[in-house]
Amino acid sequence: MKKVPFLNPVNNKAIMTTRTLARSLRVLGVLFLSSPISHSQDDTTDVLIEVLVRKGILTQVEAPEIKAEVSSVMEAQKTEIVNAAVAQVESKYVSEAPPSVPMPSALSGLQLYGNARFRYHYENRESRSGENNDRSRWRYRLRLGSIYSFKESPFSLGVQFETATSNDSNNTNFGGFFDKSGGGINVGRTYLAYKGEDWRITFGKHESPFYLPKMLWDGDLNVEGLSESTTLGNWTFTAGQYIIDEENESREVVVGPSVADDALLMAQAAWSNGEGLKFAPIFMATTGGTSNFSESGTFAGANSVRYFHDFVVAAVPFEYGFKTDNGASHKIYGVWGTNFKGDELINDPDSPFFDGAGQSSKNQFANLGYQFGSAKKAG
Repeated sequence: MKKVPFLNPVNNKAIMTTRTLARSLRVLGVLFLSSPISHSQDDTTDVLIEVLVRKGILTQVEAPEIKAEVSSVMEAQKTEIVNAAVAQVESKYVSEAPPSVPMPSALSGLQLYGNARFRYHYENRESRSGENNDRSRWRYRLRLGSIYSFKESPFSLGVQFETATSNDSNNTNFGGFFDKSGGGINVGRTYLAYKGEDWRITFGKHESPFYLPKMLWDGDLNVEGLSESTTLGNWTFTAGQYIIDEENESREVVVGPSVADDALLMAQAAWSNGEGLKFAPIFMATTGGTSNFSESGTFAGANSVRYFHDFVVAAVPFEYGFKTDNGASHKIYGVWGTNFKGDELINDPDSPFFDGAGQSSKNQFANLGYQFGSAKKAG
């Protein structure tokens, strides 16, 4: 058996100094703490010190000092062990806390969202003949939707239900002696999307992917067809091919006009510097089908548009957003555009805008706006 240096019987002298021995005892204390903490460790330390005193390695004066130093080391180690355990528990049970409403594993890729709104709507207007057409009403709106991302797949499926049936509004009026005629739930969106690293393809009835001010495109309009978009640096390129009127081809007769579907084609190149400045040239055109909205009748009521031919538009939407020193948000935005088919549209006797020969085409449009703060908060 290898002999312990400080108990060497040859020279019968203490080889180690008291300081070296103290360091050894500290190590022993640490080793004791590598096992579960218990009172037996303190007892073992006392026995060891007693043996060292009996052998003459330690004096009766040094023994309490060494014991106090070992106890101090052990207490520090205990605190360190407890802190480490607490940190481990917090990391596991706080940062990895389950959601408040557990989702079955089969639906782990499902997102649910929705919103409801009540509003008072007042319109101040008059007819061409000068009659007062002012109108006021209370209205409500409800939207409920979900997006399901397929597991380990770039595909997702979206559905959104909405009140009202018009294409440019989800609002329903109060009134009708408490009936439910305006409170039906309709499919506002249903689509399949494929998302790559820097590009996305969407098919079905879905939200418009284009940057357009509300003066040019209502936020409630959901396109029907195919959209593609990709991002390259500060540029986002978007294209869309949409059916705006589906005609019944069996209605075509030999001596009558041809019957064809009408589609809307769109393309946009949007640039942003990432600091609030954006401009997004866009091109839109219809395919010139025989659409008179005789089948779908989607443009109705006060927003009735029964004619959608001769539509070839180029526009440049823009905006600049910034914050002042007090943290308030500001935005200046607008759009300028022209319809290259304006002359043909306004001078066509079948157009609802026709009002005699030789009219000015009025084929340009523009608006400029300013926004302070925000009228809504996400979530």
